[in-house]
Amino acid sequence: MNRVPRTTPEVLREAMAGNSKAFQMLVEEHQAFAYRVAYRFVGHANEAEDIVQEVFVKLWQHLNRYNHEVKLTTWLYRMLANRCLDFLKSARARQLKNQEDIEDSYSVSGSITTDETLLNQELMKAIQETAASLTPKQRAVFILRDLEDLPVAEVCEVLSMTAGNVKSNLYYARKELSEKLKVYYQTNNPISL
Repeated sequence: MNRVPRTTPEVLREAMAGNSKAFQMLVEEHQAFAYRVAYRFVGHANEAEDIVQEVFVKLWQHLNRYNHEVKLTTWLYRMLANRCLDFLKSARARQLKNQEDIEDSYSVSGSITTDETLLNQELMKAIQETAASLTPKQRAVFILRDLEDLPVAEVCEVLSMTAGNVKSNLYYARKELSEKLKVYYQTNNPISL
């Protein structure tokens, strides 16, 4: 996924000076990515929306501290990843997980979809479930590198990790996911074409 930044230095300077329209342009440019990352971390739409909103409020409040030596996106993604990791450690996250487990045990699908759509939904569900079991660092690296396709160097900056730590966590995340997905598909008998 190639994201071409549209934010110009002028827009950034205007936002840093307190121009809310310029800041709105920053938000509009980055909110889809921010939401996708937050959702992949927490797995709940409402919680992901809340996290993204909190992060953009924090960005607005602290934009005057922005260091031009760091890419704005890297700074934003660092705030986002930290907030998501904080959420995962919270009691609210455990409460949502318990509620989700109860709802999953009673849910029945009533919609008719194609086999390919079902396979894609099944795969995304399996990835979400197995990624949830990774350590927070492994999960963060996996989401940013493999799901969002950020370069290793940017993942290092976002998570304040060395390239070796990123690669190591990514290796173990992929290994863990591979093993768990094999077990998942062996025990859940997914639809086959």
